[in-house]
Amino acid sequence: MEINDAPDEELLLELARRGRLTSTRSRTIKSIIEDATQNALESDWCVIPTRGTPQHEQECSRCGEMKDASAFTYYPLRASKSGLLQRINAVCRECTKAHSQELRTAVANAGQIPPKPAKGDVCSHCQRQWSGNWHRHHQGDKFLGWLCGHCNMSFSDHRNKGVL
Repeated sequence: MEINDAPDEELLLELARRGRLTSTRSRTIKSIIEDATQNALESDWCVIPTRGTPQHEQECSRCGEMKDASAFTYYPLRASKSGLLQRINAVCRECTKAHSQELRTAVANAGQIPPKPAKGDVCSHCQRQWSGNWHRHHQGDKFLGWLCGHCNMSFSDHRNKGVL
């Protein structure tokens, strides 16, 4: 059988069988494979060829260490212009895990935290109206208040240490 004659479902399932899909853990890819298995694949899917994850060492922006590419997480469906999968962020898994633990500890030790503001309330720091998610702002174990997403990104960026 010629490749042009093969049904889309067969081609996709063969790619999955050969381990040529970026991540079979992705909900999107799981859903597409399930549809292909049931011969219910929608016609608007497409294959994005990539070169996989980078093979060179990369620097963690938090600890500053050069680490193997496998120490970082990647988007399963987003590739750079060079064809390599893009990193989710520039922080290694180890630093991400440590930061998450620090945050859980700070929140647990912060004591009474006032209720989260409603969508559309004004940020106490920048005075902008915010309709997205509100974030806890803390320093160590001390809860300082609620921030809009813009301020949270600025304050939580580890490159902005010391910004109040």
